[in-house]
Amino acid sequence: MQNLKYITSLFILGFFLGNLSAQDIRSNTKGFSINLNGVYGSWNSESIFFGDLDDIEPAGFGIGLKAAYGINQNIEILASFSSLGFRQEFDWDSYFLGNLEIGGRYNFGATLRRVRPFLEAALSVHALNIDPITFDGINVFRLESSGLGFSAGGGLHFFFTENLSLNANGKIAFGNFSTASLSGTEVNNLDEKLDFTITSIHIGLTYFFH
Repeated sequence: MQNLKYITSLFILGFFLGNLSAQDIRSNTKGFSINLNGVYGSWNSESIFFGDLDDIEPAGFGIGLKAAYGINQNIEILASFSSLGFRQEFDWDSYFLGNLEIGGRYNFGATLRRVRPFLEAALSVHALNIDPITFDGINVFRLESSGLGFSAGGGLHFFFTENLSLNANGKIAFGNFSTASLSGTEVNNLDEKLDFTITSIHIGLTYFFH
């Protein structure tokens, strides 16, 4: 009888330790992290002022950098910057779109999961630079525009280790360019809003410092 109790105790202890080893931490989104990603995106506007500039170069490629802090396993605050270059169809002197965002992210799942979906939203600042453009076929200008927007999106992390993940996400941003200038001269008294919509896909690596 004493031996049976001893064997039973060993079995319970082994089962408990086995469960602990099976529940190793596979992901950890708490604390500071940094992300480097490649970006594919496009922009469009209903504004007459921009004409067909958003259609001439339908897509751009670029790079993005994001820093974040996980308050806990689910909530992160973040700041990111990305730049898209649109020079696929023509040899522009410059055609790029810069995006700066400050916002938050909600990570689903917990530390036992390698795959962690997320949703994010942010306030954003966007700057557009195109050189040269022409309105009459003779005079050329450098167009510079900037404005505020709002972005939202979602994606997922796949954790190779507790600290390192492959991430993929998509987002959409929309707003209005509040300023526009042609070769340094500000354009005023426009009878329309210089609206924009920006869609992008990001694929990269994130390292979490623990």
